[in-house]
Amino acid sequence: MLFPSALMWIVFGAVSAYFAKIRGKNPYLWFFLGMLFGVFGLLYLFFTPKPRRGEQTESPTDGKTIDISPAFDPKFNEIFWYYLDPENKQYGPMSFDALYRLYKDANISKKTFVWNESLESWKPLGEFILVE
Repeated sequence: MLFPSALMWIVFGAVSAYFAKIRGKNPYLWFFLGMLFGVFGLLYLFFTPKPRRGEQTESPTDGKTIDISPAFDPKFNEIFWYYLDPENKQYGPMSFDALYRLYKDANISKKTFVWNESLESWKPLGEFILVE
């Protein structure tokens, strides 16, 4: 008597998993739900809506877009940079990434003068930052 019952559990689990996969749902979860709830699990599976492909779910940014473009040209990190503080004291060498972190931490501003070996003269940092 136990064997036919176990066989029915496995059959309902397998059928639930098969249809869950077709409907774009987790087949492993639905295998166990099908085993546990039997025909009721299968009915629930068929009456829940299919997830739509390409449909965008609401993001945690509340509709705001996140800009993932780099804040500076990546080739800037291949050379050493120097900057001048308000008293014209020179700091460096450092990567542009380190220089950008100083800017983000508000230790330097866009008006801070920077220089590297490819520049003819000192220029404001703001000329090298692509996005905020």
